[in-house]
Amino acid sequence: MTGIGYTPPASQASVDAAAAKADAASTKATAAQTTADAAMTKADTAITDGLTGADRQQAVPVQVTPDANGNVIFTYPKPYATGTKPAVTTTAETPSGVAYRNDASVLENSATNTQVTILVQRIPKTLTASVLGAVLNVIVPVTTPVWINVLVRAPV
Repeated sequence: MTGIGYTPPASQASVDAAAAKADAASTKATAAQTTADAAMTKADTAITDGLTGADRQQAVPVQVTPDANGNVIFTYPKPYATGTKPAVTTTAETPSGVAYRNDASVLENSATNTQVTILVQRIPKTLTASVLGAVLNVIVPVTTPVWINVLVRAPV
């Protein structure tokens, strides 16, 4: 008879070897997880300010009305410990269908443990300028209500 293949059953020794290999891989993965857990515990205990993960990071969408220079002072929902200077990231929302985009940035060295100053500017999507002695301010401060998203994170 041709065309019929026959595979003999695996010997008990090869089955035992495969099981031992799988057990070794599982033990190695468990050891790696234990090492990672220990590192996280060490990192958590190294943070002495008493903040939990929820307190350490605050993300807030808020509608603001900047002053004549485009500045707005944002006060954190939960203040940080005195001396803590959090990292602050901002983005401004732009209405759909407009010929500009809103840009929000943190004013240098303005972040404290309780607040930060944010500059909101309006930038045209396309720039067209005449050079016949005209002075154009193409990037202007936003002075009308605008939505900004603020992410504040205390340093580790």
